[in-house]
Amino acid sequence: MNAILLDVQQLLRDQFSLTEEQVRPGQKLVDLGIDSLSTIEFMFVLEDKFGISLAESRTKIETVDDVAALVLEAMETKGAIA
Repeated sequence: MNAILLDVQQLLRDQFSLTEEQVRPGQKLVDLGIDSLSTIEFMFVLEDKFGISLAESRTKIETVDDVAALVLEAMETKGAIA
């Protein structure tokens, strides 16, 4: 998951003009100024980047770690990761 976490952190920095220090694994998205609508929009960015579908996910996404775990789960479901 480390590589996925690093990619997610980079995408968050790029998408929301955040610094490396701000995008720590346990950091809450709301504390970064990322509201629920922005989170949903970011899910589309993740889908494009990783070639996955997050539409069926009902997981609560609160932290940077949650985002990375969601991507990992979707990639495993797709069979992209053994």
